[in-house]
Amino acid sequence: MPCRGLILSLLALPLLSGGVAAQTGAATAPSVCSKIGEDGAGEREAACLRELRGRVSRTGEVLSIRLETGQLKTYRNDQKSCDNDDAQHCIHHVLLGYHPESRVYAIGMSYYEGSSVQLLSARTGATLGMRGVPHFTPDGTRFVVIDNDYAYGGEDDLAIGSFANGELSMDWHYRSENGPREWRFERWTDNDHVALQVFPADSGKKCPLDDCKAFLVRFGSSWMVRPSPLPW
Repeated sequence: MPCRGLILSLLALPLLSGGVAAQTGAATAPSVCSKIGEDGAGEREAACLRELRGRVSRTGEVLSIRLETGQLKTYRNDQKSCDNDDAQHCIHHVLLGYHPESRVYAIGMSYYEGSSVQLLSARTGATLGMRGVPHFTPDGTRFVVIDNDYAYGGEDDLAIGSFANGELSMDWHYRSENGPREWRFERWTDNDHVALQVFPADSGKKCPLDDCKAFLVRFGSSWMVRPSPLPW
């Protein structure tokens, strides 16, 4: 199965120089950068360059992020290796968004085959890698990660991570025992419940028995995948 569409978005990303016009006034348009996601990755980064001017910038192949400590974190693309089919060194980076409550950046990394995401704490510089885009709770304390890349993804279908005091951690992992599944995030209903949809792999999103709904629920320090008895 081909890798997720992140690499196409990355290759289409305009090479913007420096920061672009800021949107720092009190009455601004709703933030695009704060909606972390893969779709339209180039447009998301462009929005971050506008909204976070002075903190993030791009010059050619180099994405730069200035942390709250003053440290500069840089991510350099290697287009030459990609053009030369050098799978070991081919890499593209794109800023997928910034979560203001947790003060965390999400950087998409696309390789010759497959992709990943790195979270970067603006407060501490701590990083955490994962195989999918994180979906944060509104207060930014937790996030869920879905990996639907059967060919180049990791070992887990679902994972739950947390953020506290500038530190990032992955706390729980899940892999279906009934063969590959395709998962879709719907929403956090609260900090302890995640509404999902799930389909058999390569089913064209057809629901088994006309019911695709499932949810994650927290029990103490662990989580469980449950069919959905919740009101939707």
